[in-house]
Amino acid sequence: MFSKRVALAAALSTALLAGACGGGSGGSDSDTVVLAVAGPMTGDSAEYGQQQLAGIQLAVDQYTEDGGIPEGPLKGKKIKVVKYDDAGDPNQAASVAQKICDDGDVMGVFGHVNSSATLAAEPIYERCGVPLIVSYSSNPEITAELHENLFRTLVDDAKLGAEMASFTQGELKGTKVGVISSDDDYGVGLKENFEATAKELDLDVAKSLVTTTGQKDFSPQLTELKNAGIDSLVLLNLYTDAALQIKQAKGLGLDVPILVTASANNPELVNIAGAEAAEGTYVSAIFDPGSSNEGTQAFVSAFKEANDREPSEGAAVAYDSAWVVFKAFDEGAEDRESLISTIDGIESFDLPIVGEFVFNENHEPTVVPGKPSQSLLQVQDGEIKTRPGA
Repeated sequence: MFSKRVALAAALSTALLAGACGGGSGGSDSDTVVLAVAGPMTGDSAEYGQQQLAGIQLAVDQYTEDGGIPEGPLKGKKIKVVKYDDAGDPNQAASVAQKICDDGDVMGVFGHVNSSATLAAEPIYERCGVPLIVSYSSNPEITAELHENLFRTLVDDAKLGAEMASFTQGELKGTKVGVISSDDDYGVGLKENFEATAKELDLDVAKSLVTTTGQKDFSPQLTELKNAGIDSLVLLNLYTDAALQIKQAKGLGLDVPILVTASANNPELVNIAGAEAAEGTYVSAIFDPGSSNEGTQAFVSAFKEANDREPSEGAAVAYDSAWVVFKAFDEGAEDRESLISTIDGIESFDLPIVGEFVFNENHEPTVVPGKPSQSLLQVQDGEIKTRPGA
């Protein structure tokens, strides 16, 4: 993954080369509404893209279970979900965005997953007036200013990183913390906000190290942290890196409490790291599959039945985001332009998992002061679970 400056440069370059958008309004005289899902369907981040796709597809199947869209001017029409693979790469994300812009049948897009990819694609969607629903890219730059066509349903790294610092001090009892972060926009955003909050909390970050994209051997960084005498380890990256780092840390005898990000809240974390190495790992979570919440349990049950596997965090947040669009369909949206204006005009949404949801002035979640956006789970007996007594 590239830095956001390179990502944006790639996007703008692609946009200029492509010229004006073709395509149309995203409305159609046919009996089908087309929604795109853009993300990494191949490559190191493929699990995220595939889970996002599965979450959206489940939501569509439920919403149209009586034969089509149930309310509004599109009543009775089918919804077709079309996937686009950006491989988690900003250049490919920009190319995907242009293809979606030029396809007049596509009314809106869910995506992308990687923050760098979203930053690369957004200027193209904005220029073409394509609604973009972001459920998993959390870099603050994405919503630092208002983009009329963009709606993000996930809180950003400023809050996620800050909460992880509080978890480290309060739950891990860290006093001499080691940090490893990835060099992409996701890792950079989390690192900045984790360390800023750690300073406010007088939490000692003894050493903070950055890894490179594609790195598989993390023993140099882990050895450096071990030699620094850290008493807790925070991994600010995706599950693919975090799992290898957990496994390699145990192999080096670095036996300290470990905290991973919400993006690592995925069964594959344990599968790759190994149950023994992962045991006891703390997991920041936006989605807790073990929650007694009725909406959560209904989603988990339906997802398992449809996909014969457990849902990850990415599937859950994508699933909820789909109902933002469905609410807009019910209230009159029938093309790209009206989908944007209708979502913008809805005061609050009742989403299946999170419940009441409100966009702020920059089209991102309204943050309730004092209410954490994450919970803290833990690997127990080879599974990521709600902690006893939590």
